[in-house]
Amino acid sequence: MEYGIKMKKLIEKFSQGILSPTDVASVVLFRVIFGLLMFWEITRYFYYGWVEELFAKPQFHFQYEYFRWVVPIPADGMYILFAAMGVLALMIACGLFYRVSTSLFFLGYTYVFLLDQATYNNHFYLICMLSFVLILAPLNSSWSLDVLRGKVEHTDHLPAIWLWLIRFHMGVVYFYGGIAKFDPDWVEGRATRELLGVANRGTIFQPLMDYSFVHLFYAWSGLLFDLFIPFLMLYKPTRKWAFLGAVLFHANNYFVFPIGVFPVLALALTLMFFDADFPRKIIPEKLKHFTREQYRKRLLPRKNLISGKMEMELSQWIPRSMQLLLGFYVVAQLVLPFRHMLYPGWTTWHEEGHYFAWRMMLRQKITRMQFNVTHPVTGEQRYADPRDYLNTSQFKVFAGNPGMILLFAKHLDHLVQSNAGFDPIITARIEVSLNGREFRPLVEPNLDLSRIPAYEPAYRWILPFGDR
Repeated sequence: MEYGIKMKKLIEKFSQGILSPTDVASVVLFRVIFGLLMFWEITRYFYYGWVEELFAKPQFHFQYEYFRWVVPIPADGMYILFAAMGVLALMIACGLFYRVSTSLFFLGYTYVFLLDQATYNNHFYLICMLSFVLILAPLNSSWSLDVLRGKVEHTDHLPAIWLWLIRFHMGVVYFYGGIAKFDPDWVEGRATRELLGVANRGTIFQPLMDYSFVHLFYAWSGLLFDLFIPFLMLYKPTRKWAFLGAVLFHANNYFVFPIGVFPVLALALTLMFFDADFPRKIIPEKLKHFTREQYRKRLLPRKNLISGKMEMELSQWIPRSMQLLLGFYVVAQLVLPFRHMLYPGWTTWHEEGHYFAWRMMLRQKITRMQFNVTHPVTGEQRYADPRDYLNTSQFKVFAGNPGMILLFAKHLDHLVQSNAGFDPIITARIEVSLNGREFRPLVEPNLDLSRIPAYEPAYRWILPFGDR
């Protein structure tokens, strides 16, 4: 009974904490940075030709099991979609038609994210989640064109839950990334040896990559950084030093590994661990005065005073149904990364539970493969080269992923039945070198892949890794 009372008080205290008023400055800054970063990200798709290469050109897409209904639109439509997302990103940064722009950006980006497993990336998933949070959070209530238009009432404070949700997302990425690194290949330096070898090939640092202490240093410093950085950022005495470490960490990743926008986005999220009002402290006083005077001329009545009444009003901004939705959302984010524990075998080998779990940079796979299409009656056999059906990006990713290999085999089966008029036998000789090991077989060479149900868990039909 006493335990139940203590738990009730603890929950009430927690609820009051996340609903208490907090300065809006940092979360509004994040809105601006996020919008600008997304605009930059979208422009990169046009500049490098990724819209055509990844979405318009492919004959075949590796669909997600529960999202097979998500199909690509014609090429012209994909270009229009990406252009629209670029405009929406700028609207988010400016706080213009905020609810509409965040909702449409979330739908557009998530649609693109779900089109093809071959384009999966952890930071793409993170962007989808952050876009969803932005829909719910009223981050256009300050320093936005919606306020200047008179469509939104200005306030200097919002419930603390929106700041904590942004912190939560970055904390999950860091901490779960650290947990995932308790992998034998990572702690032994085998994974970092392969990663650094590929990343530094042909550079002045290549000779250093031959030393095992370099591999171990990268492995353990990365593991410890991921595990402890959220807590060091939350603790004020260590916050500045932790942030300096984050800057060095992400700067190194940006220049060594081709991971796009993520290092900058991660630093923007890490900034949210500082005091909520920190942006007000770093703005030059002259600029602050000018903008304040110009901005106030257009404001609706402001809520400047913090009182018990205002705290109650802020609490009412998040109805009980919204609180339950956010609670479920947080629990799902905490539980989902552990689903790989439901599957027997080594996740790095069979890949089940790899997605949506913040398992980053844990493996390098080199694959040798040959697909054979056999007539069931005549026994006539032909070789199928996956590169004739997949683009370069798809081929690199699918070659070491058993689930995607199976989907490709099903695609071959469909093509033969449609074009040749018979039900073929699809077999494959596939050997994989994992993190620099000797090649070992992934599937039985006589296994008819066309008879295995699509999305059958890989551990049920591939060969086990064996020793680990």
